[in-house]
Amino acid sequence: MISSFNELQSLVKNQTPKRIALAAAEDSILLQAAGRTQKEELAQFILLGKGSIISALVSKQSEKFEIIDTESPARDAVNLIHQGQADLLMKGKLSTSTMLEAVLNKKTGLRQGELLNHIAVVESPAYHKLLFISDGGINLKFDEQVYKHIIQNIANYLQYLNISEPRFAMITLVETVNEKIPETVIAHNVVASLQSVLRIEGPIAPDVALSAAAARQKGLDSKIAGEVDVFLMPNTTAANHLVKGLSILGGCKVGGVVVGAKVPIILLSRSDDADTKYRSILLGLV
Repeated sequence: MISSFNELQSLVKNQTPKRIALAAAEDSILLQAAGRTQKEELAQFILLGKGSIISALVSKQSEKFEIIDTESPARDAVNLIHQGQADLLMKGKLSTSTMLEAVLNKKTGLRQGELLNHIAVVESPAYHKLLFISDGGINLKFDEQVYKHIIQNIANYLQYLNISEPRFAMITLVETVNEKIPETVIAHNVVASLQSVLRIEGPIAPDVALSAAAARQKGLDSKIAGEVDVFLMPNTTAANHLVKGLSILGGCKVGGVVVGAKVPIILLSRSDDADTKYRSILLGLV
């Protein structure tokens, strides 16, 4: 089981290097992460976007890149996947909606399952393994069916990290079902339908999910408390704020990847530093 980003890096090092199509690569911090990845021989990058700007930025690096000058970097990056010239996608200096428009195009995109979802991955000095948090960037409305698709996508992805029986927590404000708190009702229904095939509990508050002692103090009989792998958040805002708070205030290492398409998509926040972008690349490369 992969329990840290260092272990993840070691896993990726033992694989055949992949080719990453970076759409809209006109960003120096992005290119720092790309350069580090190439230097470590983990992947090769194809940089798409405004060729003159990209060339000027990469001229300051020792690494050499393939550059494709284009006004439609997202669409052309997707085409590289179809043509077998790239293995995965990475979002550069363009909006998430523009990237997803190219990926989800019914005729030319990379749609595979029912939906895509973003997985944020957190390594905390206060927790003994990686914590996977979803969905903080793709799906804006959650219902029972959306959660089931997200869970399936995450379970499929975690197989690549040798996490075969992940523990899922349906995170809510409280552990009791309250119709005035709709996410508790949804959590209860999702758990009722999946608990025979998955290790999943909810509604469950984050303190209980992360601490067996908190569960005992609240008098709750939880079989996953303190061992949770996946936080299924009640909404996108909560997921996004949790991850950013852990990164900035909690001293946690974070990264993220989009799953559910035909290939992984490395989708980043514009505020991410080069280390965060590098960790997100690692997550895509598995």
